[in-house]
Amino acid sequence: MRKFRSLDYAAMVFAKVLPMNKPNLHHMEDEDYISLLSWCEDWEPQVVYETAYKQSNIDPLQTWDEWADDMRPLPLVVRTELERAILIHDGVGTMRALMTYAFLHSWGSRVAMCTFWAFVAVILFRWIT
Repeated sequence: MRKFRSLDYAAMVFAKVLPMNKPNLHHMEDEDYISLLSWCEDWEPQVVYETAYKQSNIDPLQTWDEWADDMRPLPLVVRTELERAILIHDGVGTMRALMTYAFLHSWGSRVAMCTFWAFVAVILFRWIT
C-alpha cells in the first residue's frame, strides 16, 4: 500500500465531504491506468506494467521500453487486470486523496480567475474615482 504523507492524509480527510464518484474507466487510456496505479501503489510505472502482465497470466508482448515508446493498446486481459486493480483501490479508498486534489485543482483555478478579475475591477474603480 502507498505510504501516505501528511498532505495525502489531510486530503483523504477532506475527501469525506466530497460526493463519492466512481472512476470513469471508459474514458481512460492504458497509460492513465498505469499512472493511477503507480500513484496508488507507490510503484514505478514499469513495475505496474510488469505486474499487470504477471497477474493476467500471459507473456508480455512488448517489453516496458518498447511499450513506453509507442504505447500501443494493451491486450484486453491486461487492461481488464488494470481495471480490476483500480476498482480495488477505489473500494479501499486509496484514491480519495486524488479526488480532493482534482476538486481543488478545478475549483482553485476558478477562484483564482474570479479573484484576478475582481482585483482588476477594484483597481479600475479606484483609478477612475
